[in-house]
Amino acid sequence: MVEQITDTSVAEAMDRVLEAERSASEAIAAAQSEAEASLQAARETRRQLLETARQRASRVHVRAERRLAAALAELAARGHGGSAERASLEAIAEQAIDRLARRLTSADHEQT
Repeated sequence: MVEQITDTSVAEAMDRVLEAERSASEAIAAAQSEAEASLQAARETRRQLLETARQRASRVHVRAERRLAAALAELAARGHGGSAERASLEAIAEQAIDRLARRLTSADHEQT
């Protein structure tokens, strides 16, 4: 009879262990499912953030292009209005180029 009680106790203990394993397995599966859902939500959030950033960058680029075009147009307009100043700068540049060319082609240059 003691043997029968022991066999019953062992069987009950094994059943408890198997039930605990099933519960743990179900908890692990639920945690994995929850983790996958969280990862998917994070991926979607990342996609949305990237798209928003791309749109903002595009708008910034367009605004920068407009400002650059306006600045270039203003510079071009100033360039036509200040022709005397421009001619003076061109004359100075020509003189500097001539002096540099003479210096580079002179015999003195080879000695220095």
